Amino acid sequence: MWKIKHKNQALLPSNAIFVILCLVCLIGLLHYPYIGLTLENKEETWTVVTVDPYGEGGRSGISEGDLILQIDGLAHELYPSVQKWHEIVGVSLLTVQTPGEAARTVYMVQPSPIKTLSSEIALIVVGLCFWLMGLNARMKRPNVQAASALFRLNRLVGVLFVLTPASSRGLWFAKELMFAGFALASPLLVHFIAVLLKREQEKSYRTMMGLLLILPVLILFTILLKWSGFVYAVSELRAMSLINGLFGFAAACMLLFRLWRLPANEPEKNRINLMLVGLLAGLLPFLIFTVVPILAGLEPVLYSRVTALFVAILPFTMSYAVIHQYLPDSRKLLQDGFTYLMAGIITSLILYGFLLVNGWLLSNDIDSYLVLFALTMGTIFLFSCLNFVGHKLAERFDTGKGAASNGEWSEHKEALHPDEEKAILEELSHRLKLEGALVIIEQGGSVFLLKACGRYDDNQGEQQALEEHHLKNLKTVQTGQLLPRTFPAEFYFPFVAGSFSCGLFLGYRRSRMTLNAQELPWLNIIAGQTCQRFKDLADIKSLHERVKDGEEKMEEFYRKSRPAALLKRWLFKNLEEEKRKLAREIHDGPLQNSLYLYQKLQALKDLPDGAVNAHDLSEIKDRIDDLSYDLRAICGELRPSALKEHGFMPALEGFVQETMRHEMITITMDIKGISRLDRFEEDIELTVFRLVQEGIRNVLKHSGSGNAEITIVRRDREIRVEIKDDGKGFDPTLIQENMQDELQTDSRFGLIGMKERVEGLGGEFTIISGSGQGTVVRAALPYKKGR
Repeated sequence: MWKIKHKNQALLPSNAIFVILCLVCLIGLLHYPYIGLTLENKEETWTVVTVDPYGEGGRSGISEGDLILQIDGLAHELYPSVQKWHEIVGVSLLTVQTPGEAARTVYMVQPSPIKTLSSEIALIVVGLCFWLMGLNARMKRPNVQAASALFRLNRLVGVLFVLTPASSRGLWFAKELMFAGFALASPLLVHFIAVLLKREQEKSYRTMMGLLLILPVLILFTILLKWSGFVYAVSELRAMSLINGLFGFAAACMLLFRLWRLPANEPEKNRINLMLVGLLAGLLPFLIFTVVPILAGLEPVLYSRVTALFVAILPFTMSYAVIHQYLPDSRKLLQDGFTYLMAGIITSLILYGFLLVNGWLLSNDIDSYLVLFALTMGTIFLFSCLNFVGHKLAERFDTGKGAASNGEWSEHKEALHPDEEKAILEELSHRLKLEGALVIIEQGGSVFLLKACGRYDDNQGEQQALEEHHLKNLKTVQTGQLLPRTFPAEFYFPFVAGSFSCGLFLGYRRSRMTLNAQELPWLNIIAGQTCQRFKDLADIKSLHERVKDGEEKMEEFYRKSRPAALLKRWLFKNLEEEKRKLAREIHDGPLQNSLYLYQKLQALKDLPDGAVNAHDLSEIKDRIDDLSYDLRAICGELRPSALKEHGFMPALEGFVQETMRHEMITITMDIKGISRLDRFEEDIELTVFRLVQEGIRNVLKHSGSGNAEITIVRRDREIRVEIKDDGKGFDPTLIQENMQDELQTDSRFGLIGMKERVEGLGGEFTIISGSGQGTVVRAALPYKKGR
């Protein structure tokens, strides 16, 4: 780890030098105008031979064949850039003469910084792309030799792209550094490709590098001679640099085409095709439209500012080939590249025809179309890059979502869904660039789950073949294994942990590359971690179901215990009411009579013997009778004596008669299968009596009816009781809801008390009622003894 950090820290000086050099070049761009004139000494007269239309010289009206008489008021022999490079750079005043016309003075005006940057932004951006892509590969793959080779190449090419506009503005040693960089770029490119494809030890590579180093040595030697003032080989130096670039491109393509004959399943095959696409798409337009015309002595079809847009493809493809060990199918890359090329050609032809018909083109030659084609391809490439970056950013932002904290369990517990296993398989297939994946999960010998994605999703035949292989090899295979090419999957991994077991199948890569034995260790690690995720997911789902069952049981317990708790409170309240009622009845009746008797006896005690008359004794006797009657009535109310002595039938008859005597109600009672002499368990008889008693009280208090029917039947070892009225009725479903109203509706709790009493004896209790339909209360009580 320390070595890696040490190596990354070693990049700081080189990157700092690159940044400082970029800043110096930027200052030169903003300080001096770009003239764009190349001169030739003809019979001691300096004549303009090339004019860059993007330079200030071309914009000022200077054309080829014009004579340059003075530069900034000095003779041209005294101006160093003219003597050394045959170019005019960093001047503000020119004396120009067109043949056959009088001499004129032309002022070179420095454009605004925005205009200067906009004219040179393409070269600067391409240079930064080379540097950043090389640095990215070097940082992500610090121990890979190809990453170091790419970083050196991209750093040099990035400097060249930044130096190119600055070298035409009089920056010291910019020209020398630029030609030296061009001399070294080609060998570094071929070296990078050889290192990437692990061919640097081959004899053919060494021979090729020896031939490629001949021109760079000549170029560097020529630069030294020119800097010393011994030679003035400007055009020769430029030609050697361009020819060196052509040779480097040809050598790189030859190396790739020679390796292109490798078998289709070799890992290097995709990397070779990717590099070929990058070289052809990036460098071919620059060489054909810019370099070849210059070497032929013609005007460039497209200047470097346009063709540099194509060169920007190269750093991205080279960096991608270094960083990613497993590349996508190169056939798809070639297909996409061809699609983009055809789209660019067709789109540029349509635009060219549209502009030509409307007269918006200055000329209708091939140069105009090529410029339009280059702009179209650059636009397509730019939008493709933006789309790629947008997808990557969206994936990164989506990765951090969906994880719930422990405190949010109740809110996010429904996030677990039955397709979670399929989501894991899809992620695995996406990361490994596979055609599909399948998993077979067993837990506890009872849960069997098969999930698939990709090619196996709806393929029942392949699913059945993989399932049979899993059932056959789960107990015998201990680690991951590569499967035959004829099998639907390429890799199988069994996993057993306690009662949990699963088998993971990985499909073939979407490219032509097959898995090999060297990849088995990391495949086993990935498959093991994935199966562990399946086990964790199964445990989480099991725990989730247990928690859910526990919550349901708790809710059921609460639902059942809530009425019991409220009923208990009601019973205590009712008991207190009965105590208050009993106390009031004793106070108003027996207690008053007892006080009267006490006072009367006290008065008779003070009378002389023989003074007590018959009237006083009769009055005392009547009071004693009233006291006895009141006490018997209170005892009968608490527990009828007839119920204990004669059974519930005589007790009910007495209760009905007493009720009709004191209340405006007609009660009919029909008893079947039970005689006056039949007796049952004490609890049964008391429950039947209290049911009838509570039912008649509810009729009197709440039904508004003047009639009630009582039916008691003995059948099938059950006593069935029915109390019916024709009153206003109610909604039985409101009984449970009214229990939340802090015991404000005593009638509802009376019914619930009846229900609890009946069900406590193993019976059944039902209520049938409706608004305006009366009420029927039914109870069925099983009995064990009866006579």
